[in-house]
Amino acid sequence: MGKNLMKIVGIVQGAIGLLGTAPTGLDTAIQTAQGGDIFNLISGALLGLVGARGTATQQKVGIPAISGLNGIVGLLGLLGANNPLAALNLDNGPIGSLINIAVAVVGFVVSLSKKKSA
Repeated sequence: MGKNLMKIVGIVQGAIGLLGTAPTGLDTAIQTAQGGDIFNLISGALLGLVGARGTATQQKVGIPAISGLNGIVGLLGLLGANNPLAALNLDNGPIGSLINIAVAVVGFVVSLSKKKSA
């Protein structure tokens, strides 16, 4: 379940990043910056790859690491004017930051959930 969920979360986050970089105006609608869109694209691709093809060890290490980065980017994005990510153009705005936090929460829930014994 967790493997499939992370594959789906990765695809969704990657799609948000891709749509934000495309000239569709989505970046204006969800208030993301170009750097934040690229972060979502790369993070989503990594989560999808680890979820789809990663070994158990790669998932055990990769999912919490990528989720942690999403959490940090999301929390720093909510800091507003004190956001150190703004200088790197990674500021996702409030909606983009909440997306990053949601990805982090799902990743940590998947990482901490235990497989049911057969």
